[in-house]
Amino acid sequence: METQTKPSNDTATDARTKNLTCWRTATSPQCLRVETVNEVHLFPYGYFQHAKFIRQSGKDVVQIQFQDRIVLVKGKGLEPLCDALERLAVERIRVRPEKYEGLGKSEGVIEEIEIKKVGQQESASEPISNP
Repeated sequence: METQTKPSNDTATDARTKNLTCWRTATSPQCLRVETVNEVHLFPYGYFQHAKFIRQSGKDVVQIQFQDRIVLVKGKGLEPLCDALERLAVERIRVRPEKYEGLGKSEGVIEEIEIKKVGQQESASEPISNP
């Protein structure tokens, strides 16, 4: 009697899961990779100074401060992201692509990432393009 095995669909599932995940952790990353819509920024953890979790009007904000930049991460369910930052275990953060909006509601969602120079006023919403 021959047994036929079906090819595993785990690879496709893993790829979809990676697309839905707004942050990725690792054991000991050297830097935080921040992916915005048009740019990729690398912030070495050696310059990490401070992180703060804020819940405002039903939305979560994680403020991450490096030597001369502040990364503002806005979304929902971001407390686990702040917990991972406490261990310096976050390897990458990125905005969830719009085409995946509404999927994976059980995990945190990053809706917006803004990078500012330290000292730049909070009301200015223009992100910094050159670190």
